[in-house]
Amino acid sequence: MQFEKEMRVKLKNLPDPTAVKGNLKPLQKLISQTLLETTSTQTFKTLIDMLLKGKAISLSTLKKKYLTPELKKEKELLEKKKKEFEMLKKSAQAWVSSNFSEEKLKELWEKHQSWLPRRDTLYKNKASFQKIAADTLARFKLINKI
Repeated sequence: MQFEKEMRVKLKNLPDPTAVKGNLKPLQKLISQTLLETTSTQTFKTLIDMLLKGKAISLSTLKKKYLTPELKKEKELLEKKKKEFEMLKKSAQAWVSSNFSEEKLKELWEKHQSWLPRRDTLYKNKASFQKIAADTLARFKLINKI
């Protein structure tokens, strides 16, 4: 799947969450679970390099610089292409449901074998992994298409 291939490239060298200690954990979580899939490979590399160097960081500054503009751009695009996004979500939901049970998707995600539900931290109501995966694929497809 193109999404998984691209995410593996973008997240290359990202340490396992259990290897990250102390004040660097929030940065690891920002990279692995919050940063948008369509963020550039270079931005992922920059943040991963910061994490690997163990530099003192201001998470709020990093979010303002790297996350907030991407979220704003994505929100505007999704509003502009609302109908197309809804159609893509339905298609993605059907594909996810036929290929991954909720339990299997959760297991793959917890073992870092799938990045599909990676933005789970943005879902405040703890949506199902299948819903998050379908939304992720639909956003990824729409944004990469444009």
